[in-house]
Amino acid sequence: MLLKNLHQATPKKALSFDRTFVKMDTKNRDYVTAQTIQKEEVVNYFINNGYQVLDIQQLWRHVHGKLEKDNKIFFFKIASTSSIGERTRNEVSWNKQINQLITRSGIDYFITPKVYETGTFKGKFFYLSDYYVGKLVASKYPPDTKGLKSWLNKITKTNQFFLSLQNVTFYRDINSDNLIKKWDGYFQKVNGWYEEVKENQLQEVLEIVKELKTTYKPGVNHGDFVPWHMIQANKKFILIDAEHASSQSPRYYDICYFFHRLYTSANDPNTAKDYLNKIRDNISNKEKNIFDKAIRPILASRIIGGFWDAKNGDLDELKYHQKLKDDLLTNNLY
Repeated sequence: MLLKNLHQATPKKALSFDRTFVKMDTKNRDYVTAQTIQKEEVVNYFINNGYQVLDIQQLWRHVHGKLEKDNKIFFFKIASTSSIGERTRNEVSWNKQINQLITRSGIDYFITPKVYETGTFKGKFFYLSDYYVGKLVASKYPPDTKGLKSWLNKITKTNQFFLSLQNVTFYRDINSDNLIKKWDGYFQKVNGWYEEVKENQLQEVLEIVKELKTTYKPGVNHGDFVPWHMIQANKKFILIDAEHASSQSPRYYDICYFFHRLYTSANDPNTAKDYLNKIRDNISNKEKNIFDKAIRPILASRIIGGFWDAKNGDLDELKYHQKLKDDLLTNNLY
């Protein structure tokens, strides 16, 4: 895996639906605050286990690296805290199950990394997986979507594949409460962000968020489905970083998230709309009506979170959040 492309995120809190609608996310757990891991100790650990360490770095919440053993190259990822390790375990759960489903279904347009080993280093969870070298499908630092359109068909097919999945449970979904019961807590969080950015006249958007209480249906989602988590590999792309995966987040969440990030973070509203149109072109007329209603409150929550993010550091994206807000309120998403 190309290490410099794996984690482009910056250490800040951002609105994320799936952070709220899961039981394991409690006030006693912190999935954002990282700790520094002594890289020398990690190197010695892997050397003592027969690996040669070719690269190692800590960009934020994890230590990433490149190992070699028996002429095979591995990627490794170590959580910097036990709480962050809960997300890393969830990523492993996703990779293992989705790999099995890809093989069983004969999917030939995307792959997820194969996990070879898991363990703990000083109580911190880690895994070893396939190592890939390649460009990202698109980037946001700086925004670059020049080659993205050629991948949209395969990306939307991947969304369709996820929408078709049933009876899948990932690590973070185990023993989760009924999600509808969590509505009040979720809305309070969104309302809290709204209160911090209400100078942007988001009352109508907040009212749309409330529709999620009646439109919510669960679905399988990667949770951070963006083009900078997709590595080009010949005619396939490798989908990475599934820490937020869930089968209990709202159906169409990945689609809304991809659309929102492409529109705002990648500064490309036109390609975002092309993507959403491709999604609609591949669903039945009956589902189109459901889809059109269901995505609105999800996008509304993303928009409020986007304004909150902009106020807390991403000011360059502010004009795109405003434009997306206007598109939502005028039904101009397609």
